[in-house]
Amino acid sequence: MATTKPDIKSIKLSDVSLWAADDGSIHITSDDPDAKGNLHTYVNNNPASKRYHPAMYAQFARILTKLGKTVPGWEDDRAPE
Repeated sequence: MATTKPDIKSIKLSDVSLWAADDGSIHITSDDPDAKGNLHTYVNNNPASKRYHPAMYAQFARILTKLGKTVPGWEDDRAPE
């Protein structure tokens, strides 16, 4: 269930999932009952796309690859930590 507190602007959703499709786009979904059917979006690394968001894409791709998942076509150009 989604949670929030009075007098703050944010909410917390449970069961948020990130996954990379075969075309390299990264999908964001949630099975939270309060968001079910309302949260499924994606970002990609294609400058010609309306879904292009290089900073968000890189952050999600780093999380996925750090946890052993593959993001087709993505290479981290950031210096190793």
